[in-house]
Amino acid sequence: MTKYLKYKPAWIQLVIFGSLTFGFYLCFGLLAFFGIAKFHNLSPEQLQATNFNDPAVLAALKVVLAVMTIVIFLLPALVFAYLSDKRPLQYIGLKKPAPVNFWWLGALMMLLAFPLASWLNQINQNLHLPSFLKSTEDALRTAEANANELMAAMLDMRNPLDLVAMLFVVALLPAICEELFFRGVLQRLFIQIFQRPWTGIIITAILFSAFHGQFLGFFPRVFLGIVLGAIYWYSGSIWPAIVAHFINNAIQVVYVYKDKSYINNEPDVQPILVIFSALLVVGIAWYMRRISQTHYGELYDTDDELILPSRDEEGKEK
Repeated sequence: MTKYLKYKPAWIQLVIFGSLTFGFYLCFGLLAFFGIAKFHNLSPEQLQATNFNDPAVLAALKVVLAVMTIVIFLLPALVFAYLSDKRPLQYIGLKKPAPVNFWWLGALMMLLAFPLASWLNQINQNLHLPSFLKSTEDALRTAEANANELMAAMLDMRNPLDLVAMLFVVALLPAICEELFFRGVLQRLFIQIFQRPWTGIIITAILFSAFHGQFLGFFPRVFLGIVLGAIYWYSGSIWPAIVAHFINNAIQVVYVYKDKSYINNEPDVQPILVIFSALLVVGIAWYMRRISQTHYGELYDTDDELILPSRDEEGKEK
């Protein structure tokens, strides 16, 4: 029994998971990058350049994005789950939510969170670092502009087939891989370390946003990460979080398909809509808490499960 990682201290598990992720990136990520470049008859320098008008470069970058999503997020999460528990799929959250209401509650919560996330994005866009960090801010904004330029080139969809391909690469694949990595593994580790569910959810959401490396979208991604973390914690299943994550990504892809200017010019949101969005998200979270059947002992079948009563932080009986 003790051979499984879940019986080791949570901080040791975290170090192992970080090492595993870095190792997969070095061994398989770089190999995939150079392999994809060679397959498309391109040099690594061409793939690292900002010439997004070259169809061959753009096609190769789409493959790189898909493969790197799998290598950096999916593979470490699955291998870590295999090393952690005799039932790795259940360990990582790949089981039915209970009750089944969470299938649609997660999707609804994400849809209702959109106005608040858009408002946070507008706030974030207008934030500035202190004057002595102006050079740092300029560098961050330049990197953000380059990232937007690349995404605009990738999302230049000419027909429904392009739309389906981008829904897979930009919406479905990241939803599965990132949720398994951040919520399926990281969130459960941070909850174990701090023995507070919401502390673990918030820290994971911050890391989730930071991993995307986009300064101008940091706060809305933290908020959406918290929403996804709450969905996973209350449902006990990663599936509702994956569905919600996919909906968030897919809606944006469809918006860009219909109007290419959306990628750089998000529509204004009326204050009253933001207020309703916030109230409804909090209301659904409250309802999720009321119907949740998950508890710490079930999710974290480890030696320390008696240290943290399952529902203390939620205000429910032990």
